[in-house]
Amino acid sequence: MSKVAIETINLVKRYPTSAKNVSGRHPWMAWQVGGIRDLLSRKKGFVQALNGVNLKVYHGEVFGLLGPNGAGKTTLIKILCTLVLPDGGEVYVNGYDVVREPNKVLRNLQAVLGDPRGFDWRLSARANLEFYATLYGLPKDYARKRIEELLDFMGLLERANDMYQRFSTGMARKLQLCRALLLDTPILLFDEPTAGLDPISAVDFRHLLKDKLAKSEGRTIFITTHNMWEAQTMCDRVAIINRGEIIACDKPENLGRYVNPIKRYAFILDANSGQSSILEGFMREASSLSGIINLRLLHEGDSLKVVAIIDKDFYISDILDIAVRRGIKIKDIESYEPSLEEAFIALVGGRKFDR
Repeated sequence: MSKVAIETINLVKRYPTSAKNVSGRHPWMAWQVGGIRDLLSRKKGFVQALNGVNLKVYHGEVFGLLGPNGAGKTTLIKILCTLVLPDGGEVYVNGYDVVREPNKVLRNLQAVLGDPRGFDWRLSARANLEFYATLYGLPKDYARKRIEELLDFMGLLERANDMYQRFSTGMARKLQLCRALLLDTPILLFDEPTAGLDPISAVDFRHLLKDKLAKSEGRTIFITTHNMWEAQTMCDRVAIINRGEIIACDKPENLGRYVNPIKRYAFILDANSGQSSILEGFMREASSLSGIINLRLLHEGDSLKVVAIIDKDFYISDILDIAVRRGIKIKDIESYEPSLEEAFIALVGGRKFDR
């Protein structure tokens, strides 16, 4: 079994709904005097940002977290980064408890969040990284070598002495990733990794994350995104969170089955597939197969198409065997399954697929 990189067990987080005084004190004092615990223990007066979240992210996979605005994605990220403490449940990063062992967690996880910030616009890319290497306490010789490796790895070596203010959005995002990799952590967390990038830069960045960092180096990549195509093409598995709860978690291609297990196939026949009696016999025999919900023969111009609505237990080979036995030639097979975007809308918004 693959090693678990990130695990949450019945994770709970609540936020107060207003800035009213807590036990007669100013709200900011509640964190110091414990009054916030009284507030959060009530059934009213707070928002349930995370409600019993259970997740397992495995070592070396690209894992995506999807959800509408306000679903709890940012709260989960902040907890993983040790910026916010949970109100219940457990959280582990490479086996280290986020609450009890935050320093060890931060040696195993680095976050690349939002817009590239924290760089001095007047310094060069190399100087900015040298500053953060010093901040992280890295030895000078090691830091110098590591910075050169990372700049080369990201394709920024020729621009290393340029001031940061001259960097494009894509270059700034790559420099941000260089900073995250200074500590050589096995887990990287990204919030909207390609937001603001042009199509070519976005493709390059996805390739960098999936093929170089995940596949080649074996790092675990955890991303949150609203880009469904990005999640479908990049992620090994995807979880959908809504109103603080995980409502689905699977491979992107499997999520459509959560809302509609029915599939549709179109068999494109050779126009000279045979006499009408042969086609009628084929349709009659194929319609009797177990798993066929509906079968139609369509005439579209010079082509013939057999459209089959089937359930999840149907074997395509059964219908192909009948076609071969009756001398019917199949030129092509088209299939339709719900996209990740359709599955997301159906799961979160309660809409049905139009079939």
